[in-house]
Amino acid sequence: MQALAPVFEGEVLVKEARYDQAVAKYRQALDNFPAHSSGRFMIYNKLGIAYEKLENYSRAIEVYKKCVDEGSITPFTYHRLASLHFELGKLIPAFEYGKRGIASLKPAKTDFFQELYFHFIFRKLLWKIKRRMKSITLAKKTGGNKKA
Repeated sequence: MQALAPVFEGEVLVKEARYDQAVAKYRQALDNFPAHSSGRFMIYNKLGIAYEKLENYSRAIEVYKKCVDEGSITPFTYHRLASLHFELGKLIPAFEYGKRGIASLKPAKTDFFQELYFHFIFRKLLWKIKRRMKSITLAKKTGGNKKA
């Protein structure tokens, strides 16, 4: 239980919008859990959220990637990676993380309703990504024709 104390403290700090202090607590909590553990994956996700609240999107992406690199198959992590890349205009990584998110649903052993929910969320995000890719491609073609 003592290992979770910094996590609980971090959650209180997030609720109080004291994100910098929450980041410090979550980083402290990471030391209490072995690599590749579900507790560590949970902390990475909380840390990523805190960085997003601080609008430090590159650090959030870095943390979520580390979570995936350590073996997390949590759909939430893939969703955040896909969404952040999409919001930053990095469409190819967004699309790849979206596809990996769908592939993670069965191994993550989500229940039927969670799987259905995340499947819908990922499909909608992939649709948005494809639509933006098409509009960029069309704009390039249209812009190219105007110059000729």
